[in-house]
Amino acid sequence: MAEEIKVGMIGLDTSHTVAFTKMLNDPESPHFIPDARVVVACPTFSEDVQSSVSRVEGYTQDLRDNFGVKMVETVEEVCEESDAILLESVDGRRHLPEYRPVAEAGLPCFIDKPFTASLEDAKEIVRIAKEKKTRLFSSSSLRMIPDVRSIKDSPERVGEIERVHVFSPASHEPTNPGLYWYGIHGVEILYTLMGAGCESLLAVSDEKADTVVARWKDGRTSTYTGTRLTRHDYGFVVHGTKETVATVCNLSDIYVPLVKSIIEFFKGAKPPVPLETTLEMMAFIDAALKSKGDWVALPDLS
Repeated sequence: MAEEIKVGMIGLDTSHTVAFTKMLNDPESPHFIPDARVVVACPTFSEDVQSSVSRVEGYTQDLRDNFGVKMVETVEEVCEESDAILLESVDGRRHLPEYRPVAEAGLPCFIDKPFTASLEDAKEIVRIAKEKKTRLFSSSSLRMIPDVRSIKDSPERVGEIERVHVFSPASHEPTNPGLYWYGIHGVEILYTLMGAGCESLLAVSDEKADTVVARWKDGRTSTYTGTRLTRHDYGFVVHGTKETVATVCNLSDIYVPLVKSIIEFFKGAKPPVPLETTLEMMAFIDAALKSKGDWVALPDLS
């Protein structure tokens, strides 16, 4: 891999594209990362998702005119001119077909949230990555913010975590149902704090919120509330054996830890989120969709 990593971007219909590119291409950015640069992009989008079709033109123009990113027509062309890939399409349904050429090219890839919009697509992406032996990870930026990491990285602070409650915005998009579309942010926080190992869950939904009660294999329980309220806060309550911590997350510079982790991954570092954990989160969301007030067991993904 070249000294400066040539990054290709697929999908230009999310604000993440501009935020990430600014950190990589703009030396004047306070969070400039000099080791990688977005050089080429394919502005894919989804005509049946309003937030995709309404934004792709503006973000494409911004990347081309203000950051010098070359635009091409196909994912294959992006792969030909790149050392690594940021798969940014806002619509999780696009990720499986757009990932196939990336895997064929053998390029390391970050898939932005949501990893997919179905458990079956998630299984297939993981299968392809393992079959092709290509390096891959996915993550929400919320997983890596200081408020969350301060709990995860300092276990002596709260002691053993016994129970967690997480809340986050969870707007709905019919094409990416349930928590796939936006609730994934809160699910990622939950899994960062609890770890993998959810056994079963019960979920209910109304116009204001999705609420999930989940049991872990070790006997612990957790709750998640995905809100559609006036305020759009993210936060959590962690009940530890030493301390209970209640936090409303500070979202300043929210993308910085994630982009730094992505570039370290492109350089060869271990994926910060195992694919097995990402796959379980997709199973968690799938089970929440199926629950409708009944307990649902997560499937065996081994």
